[in-house]
Amino acid sequence: MCSSDTVCVWQDANTIDEAVKQLQDSGCTQPVLFRFQQMFWVKADNTAVAAHFDCITDAFEFLFQLFFIMNVQYPPELWLVYGFFEKVLGVKGEVGKSVRLAEFCQQVLQGVQ
Repeated sequence: MCSSDTVCVWQDANTIDEAVKQLQDSGCTQPVLFRFQQMFWVKADNTAVAAHFDCITDAFEFLFQLFFIMNVQYPPELWLVYGFFEKVLGVKGEVGKSVRLAEFCQQVLQGVQ
């Protein structure tokens, strides 16, 4: 088991649904990145979304974007970490407030170029 604010690796779940249930039972309500059967997944709204990426950095970027798309707050324990990434990427706007998806994507794409 792991806390709701970390990247998890599941070894005791037999199915992806069991892993999501264990995350929910542990109190995880925010989107979270976890690894199950050699693949990265994101738990969002009690649903496992396959993050079809080979490396954790791409999977984390997907998770980071979900906070904006779903318009939810960062876990308090990770506010500084996510705030750092906002600064590095030059993202304007705050999670949990009305953030337009097009504006967010434009900021991310400008940071990549």
